[in-house]
Amino acid sequence: MALSKLVEPNDPVTGRVMNRLGAMETLRLAERDGAVVGLSAVDAQVCRDHFDAPSARDIAARLDQAQQSGIQVLFPGDVNWPVALNDLGDLAPCVLWTGGASSLLSRPLQAFVTITGSRASTSYGDHVARELAASKAADGRVFVAGGAYGIEGAVHRATLASGGDTMGCVL
Repeated sequence: MALSKLVEPNDPVTGRVMNRLGAMETLRLAERDGAVVGLSAVDAQVCRDHFDAPSARDIAARLDQAQQSGIQVLFPGDVNWPVALNDLGDLAPCVLWTGGASSLLSRPLQAFVTITGSRASTSYGDHVARELAASKAADGRVFVAGGAYGIEGAVHRATLASGGDTMGCVL
């Protein structure tokens, strides 16, 4: 969990290090200097630099805040972990922070759909997004979208109004 708060998503160096050493050994890099078996000196230093960042100073408070807000954490291998993420290899996230029905994530990749568009959408764009969302929600698809503005907001609202499932995602 700490690594996910310190490292940007899609960081290939940290992903490569974590896949070789595991999460705990990756965190232990912060405690030592010098060579690391199986890693170039550059990769080891890139990982160490994450732990020197200002965000590392308040990691305990940030983790506590997440826990108190009811956010759940999924790890690779958990029953609700979306196995399609494993295809990302070194770019796969080390955890997913979830709220709500994380069981939706365990559905097959083909069950998910997204409609994206402008935050400053037109009424016609909102109408088309709502129609598409309602149609796909009736087919049992799960909508995944970011913020609740514009087109994505219209998708969330239409999906919920038609009894479908929707998820908001934030990286």
